[in-house]
Amino acid sequence: MSDYTPCNKLPHAREYCELRRLAGMSSKTPEAASRGLPNSLFCTTIRRDEQLVAMGRVVGDGGCNYEIVDVAVHPAYQRQGLGSQIMAAIMAFIRADATPSAYVSLIADDASPALYEKFGFAPTAPRSIGMAQRID
Repeated sequence: MSDYTPCNKLPHAREYCELRRLAGMSSKTPEAASRGLPNSLFCTTIRRDEQLVAMGRVVGDGGCNYEIVDVAVHPAYQRQGLGSQIMAAIMAFIRADATPSAYVSLIADDASPALYEKFGFAPTAPRSIGMAQRID
């Protein structure tokens, strides 16, 4: 992985939006990204030749709740361990920052549960269910 540069720094709004698009995630406007990204508790990225190829963020209140969001890897760089590297950095942050009673959540896309299971995540159903609403 010497070709890759990991960094705990926010991506630029436009490249964030583009990586989400390339990874098949829902679209975000640059305006939404510009407002939301600075409110991250933690962000980690991986670049190759200065191109953003992987990212992940943690949002929440920094005490009771942490949510893992925006875990994305550029399709040309998938299956190379970059998603695991992003998750390892995220979990290191959470373990160092979170209180013992903190709740850590995420919503996984269809193809990604195996990645998150490696880091100790399990479906919450039937005890609870994830719910969402998009504002369009």
